[in-house]
Amino acid sequence: MRHLLAAIAVACAGALTGWQPDTVTITNVAVIDGTGAPARLANVTVQNGLIAAISAASSTAGGTAIDGSGKFLIPGLWDMHVHLATRPESELAERIMLPLFLANGVVGVRDMGGRLERVLELREKVASGILAGPRIITPGPFVDGPGEADPLFRRPADAAATASTVSELLGKKVDFIKVQSALAPEVHAAVARAAREAHAAFAGHIPISMSAEQAIASGQRSLEHLSPALVGDGMLLFACSTSGEPLLAELRAIERDRAAAEAGAIAEREHALRQKLVETYYAGKARALGRSMKERDVWVVPTLVWSATLRPLDRNRDGSDLPMQFVPSALRTRWMDRRKQYIARQTDAGFAAAASLAATAARAVRDLRDGGAKVLAGTDAFDAFVLPGHSLHQELQLLVSAGFSPLEALQAATKTAAAYRGTSSSEGTIERGKRADLVLLDADPSRDIANARRIHGVVVGGQWHSRTQLDRMMDEVKAFASR
Repeated sequence: MRHLLAAIAVACAGALTGWQPDTVTITNVAVIDGTGAPARLANVTVQNGLIAAISAASSTAGGTAIDGSGKFLIPGLWDMHVHLATRPESELAERIMLPLFLANGVVGVRDMGGRLERVLELREKVASGILAGPRIITPGPFVDGPGEADPLFRRPADAAATASTVSELLGKKVDFIKVQSALAPEVHAAVARAAREAHAAFAGHIPISMSAEQAIASGQRSLEHLSPALVGDGMLLFACSTSGEPLLAELRAIERDRAAAEAGAIAEREHALRQKLVETYYAGKARALGRSMKERDVWVVPTLVWSATLRPLDRNRDGSDLPMQFVPSALRTRWMDRRKQYIARQTDAGFAAAASLAATAARAVRDLRDGGAKVLAGTDAFDAFVLPGHSLHQELQLLVSAGFSPLEALQAATKTAAAYRGTSSSEGTIERGKRADLVLLDADPSRDIANARRIHGVVVGGQWHSRTQLDRMMDEVKAFASR
């Protein structure tokens, strides 16, 4: 009976996306394969979930043909920093997030912390075809320092407890371990040791009790955020400052004083700290840090869109330019009310300071990259005003604005993302024998990264989703969000 129910569920999932022929060929399409090679006209044949052939555009098409004339084919996108199971709304991932990712060409996501059982369930449902959506890799809960009991967190108190926590999570088949900013150095070291002994990766925040250089030396696989909206999320910027050590000391003092001090006083100290990070930023230190990251094989996920979105950079960014119809109405109202209040109380000087810090973070991404650090595209969706799928395209635009070429920005979500996951031999670029994760576009993204939004269709694991099917999916999201 269990197998019968699973088979019925898979069949129903297939019905949502339409009939899937055994072989599909996208004909006469300009292929931007993600390797760095120039675009070329070709037929791309997909069979059994793989790219079976890339042949001359004049050759005969195999199976069902999709006309790619005047269109552009890129590898499927990955958002390398999302949260699928942190919010209390129980149906948010299935009914909002997964379909929005897919409709925006996102074929895979790296979940960066959430309720263990919930996110493992989502991963399994997508893998088995019960849910249509991007593939999921996840660490399960956050591993963090002391705090209230919460299913989102594991809080080991010492090295022995840390080893048990890592063993428990890996035993439940998480893909890696996620560390947070409140970890003590000795607990962080215990995570690193336990992960290394288990041949597992750990990734996440730079603990406030440590420096970026220490996190890099520990073997941490990726460093998340160049997001100065919350000072602690901008830890990499401290390492790019000529006054990094005293500024870090002030950050730690702010955190020690936060519970007992008046909120306004803390806000003033944080504002002064942000200003100092801008004033003392030194590109040479950022490039040197990038070289160290390259030597240690440590990657950076800047999440520029999160910082620019959580704290608007001018009075005109009230959120009305975003597709808020995809956000559940009650949640949308809370976001918009908080945004209006923030804009009303912010000063012109405050907006200018936020914009200056965001520009410094963008400079740091470019300088880290120039030093050799490998950059991944991630967003922190589904946080306030950071909409699944849509925000990844915003992040790609911000990378281009920071100095990346459109192709380099695309690679941060395709080829480079696959290299981080250790799957370069099987996915991430459009090459024969690789997994058929593809996005068909109506315009050339190598000329203008905004064209990556002009999606004509998406192939996920060989399954073709037409524009009509994607629109139907988005209509269902809007209908659910409006309830």
